[in-house]
Amino acid sequence: MSAATHPGSDPEQDRDRKVVDDARMTFLEHLSELRLRLRNAALIFLTFTITSFFFFKTYFDWLTRPARVAYTAALGREPVFMFKSPTEPFWVYTKLAMYGAAMAASPFIIWEVWKFVAPGLYRKEKRMALAVTLATAVCFVGGALFGYTLISKPALTFLFSLSERVSGPLPFKIEPAVMMDEMVGFMLSMLLGSGAAFELPVVLSVLGWLGLVTARGLWRFNKYALILSAVVGGVLTPGPDVLSQVLMAGPLFGLFNLSIVLVWMIERARRKKLEALAKETGADLVPSD
Repeated sequence: MSAATHPGSDPEQDRDRKVVDDARMTFLEHLSELRLRLRNAALIFLTFTITSFFFFKTYFDWLTRPARVAYTAALGREPVFMFKSPTEPFWVYTKLAMYGAAMAASPFIIWEVWKFVAPGLYRKEKRMALAVTLATAVCFVGGALFGYTLISKPALTFLFSLSERVSGPLPFKIEPAVMMDEMVGFMLSMLLGSGAAFELPVVLSVLGWLGLVTARGLWRFNKYALILSAVVGGVLTPGPDVLSQVLMAGPLFGLFNLSIVLVWMIERARRKKLEALAKETGADLVPSD
């Protein structure tokens, strides 16, 4: 008796298995398909990189805007960005162009990767992969915007405010010499760090879906999560100041508690599915707490 006619078989799963079997390729066909996708991804990235060079000044203006606002607020004058070598502006603009190209080309590159991987996945696995990919992108962009709008400006205002004029018999000034490369590096580290921090719900939800963590276990760890959030916030923020670390630690702790809720919802949905299957088969499939 075939799997398609077996009384206990799932027709949808059998159809997915047939589609996957039909889509299977030989080893050489896989290599040829992989080469095609890698070539397309490289051409896409190259095209976006060339185009991105026309907008590097726009990138620099957008990226350094919080720093310029903080500089003006702290020192009361127009900000000045310096460079210590003749080639520094060129390499800074090149770096920005490549980062901008990577961000703009990423959906198309992911699509090429998806077309290579998708034929070997079942329908349920495709839905899961699509949900994780979209959630990862949304959380990263949301975290980067959070760092850009709510962390970078207060942190830089505090850091620039450390400049002062000291009077006395031998007066002196403490003023910032803001270098282009260091300012861009600071802002990129802030965006990447805050974007990575906001991936916490995605990571814990996937671990919960795989059964590696439980909502109850995460809740028991909650009393240590606040301390760990402060430590991770200090690692992910580029500045040494306490203000930026606190501004990062608060959302991290909130995201951890949101992750507990998400894992609990995943467990609840799994339990309901097992209960429904147990009613159909008459077996006790629901695990005890």
